[in-house]
Parts: sequence; structure tokens; C-alpha cells
Amino acid sequence: MTFVKKLTFESNDLGIDVNLLLTFDDQSIADGLYKSCYPSAFAVRKFGAEGTYRADVTYRSQLAFTKVTVSNDVIQSASTNVPINVGQSTILTKEGEVYRFSDPKTDSSVPEKNIQCTNNAPFKEDIGVGFIEKEGDAPKTTLVWRDVAHGQKLNSEFTPVLRGYIGTDYQENCLIKGQVETDRLFEENLAALDDQTTWAITYDSSTGVFSIDRK
Repeated sequence: MTFVKKLTFESNDLGIDVNLLLTFDDQSIADGLYKSCYPSAFAVRKFGAEGTYRADVTYRSQLAFTKVTVSNDVIQSASTNVPINVGQSTILTKEGEVYRFSDPKTDSSVPEKNIQCTNNAPFKEDIGVGFIEKEGDAPKTTLVWRDVAHGQKLNSEFTPVLRGYIGTDYQENCLIKGQVETDRLFEENLAALDDQTTWAITYDSSTGVFSIDRK
């Protein structure tokens, strides 16, 4: 069953300008994260030193495969996509310049709790996994596999654990090529949260410590 979670992040007279990076970088990948699969900077939100700031983030559990274009480690676009459910598989093909995902079907060969895509395009391709925030919208890509070979099966057990970091230079939709080096201040399994939650960002100037706490 599809669920929707809305998170609101707030600050009030924070005392310093910061960016909040939100990413799904807690994933179980067969050959390891940051080798062929990279999380994206799912959302980057700015919070100012003075005044009140609010930023909403919405997650919907309808997964999708995306055929992404990546340039300079930034997701530029997705030429096509297909909604898919756990236990289903799809096939990516290319005719001329047009990419297409086949209609997903239930497939007993798909590992438990996974979705699967087979690259039947002639060459290596970049393929993403994301979610569709609102029915009819384009998916938001959260993970990208680079250079998926012709004939290769891509299995993904997407885990909706959202993590938050303060003080990074990442721009939204860029690929994160290695473990984020700043302290992790937020980590929540969205499946376990209430449908709407609010989180306060605070900064202690005497210690230089940031906190993100549920209100």
C-alpha cells in the first residue's frame, strides 16, 4: 500500500546561514555504495541566520525506474520512467533515439523486497531509482547506477531511510560520490514516521553544535 510522508523543517533566528542536505544514502548495494551506485542530493534547503525559515519535504512510496542523463555528476533529466512495485521487473530498450521501459510484471526471479530492471539497450546506460511524489508527476531520482552494461540486471531494495547533514556544498540533484564528511544530524525511516512531522533546527553558538529535533 502506498504511503505519503510530509516532513517540515523549521528554524528561528538560527544565528548562521546553513544548507540542509537530505539524501537516501543508507542503502544495501551488492557491490557497495559509491562504486557503481550513487545517492543523489535529494533535497538541499537553505536556512538563514535571522528570521523564521520553513522547508517541506514529501516522500511517497510509489517507486519508479528512470532513464537519467547525468552531466558533471548532476542529474540533468530523465527521458523516460516507469512506476514499479516490489517484486516486479521491467526491461529498458532503445529504438533509434527513444528509450522505453516495458510494462512492469511480477517476476519470481526478482530477489525478495527488490525491484528489477534489465538493460536491453545496446550500450551502457545510467539508470535511476526514485519515487513519484504525486500521481502523474515525474519521479524524483534518489539513486543512480552508472554504466549499467547491456544485458545486466539491476536489482534494488530501496530503503526509505532519510538522512540529513548540515554544512555541505552539495547542490540539489547532484550525485554524492563518497560518504558525506560532515556530521549526520538526522536519520529516520520514513515508513515508521507519522504522516506529518515537524523538525526544529537549532544552533548553539557557544559550542558550534547543530541539532535537528522533532517538535
